[in-house]
Amino acid sequence: MGKKNKVVKLTQKKIRYIIRAKTNNVSTKIIAKDLKLSESTVKRVWMHWTRTKMPLNISKFGRKKKEMDEASEQLILEVTLISSAGAST
Repeated sequence: MGKKNKVVKLTQKKIRYIIRAKTNNVSTKIIAKDLKLSESTVKRVWMHWTRTKMPLNISKFGRKKKEMDEASEQLILEVTLISSAGAST
């Protein structure tokens, strides 16, 4: 997951590391510094583990996709064609 998208800092490997380190009483600050993450991210992973005993799922990230109806799609295409034609003349 992390190799495809360079923006994603949290990987399954890092999640396992956080859980293992917190189980061994390593401080959140040290873990965050080691993994180059924020302390709040480390806390979020750990709190999810303490509640559910399952690692945090990172399969989805980013903004949710919006569904667009056919009329809106056609309108966007028409406006794009008009504006691009006006720019060339």
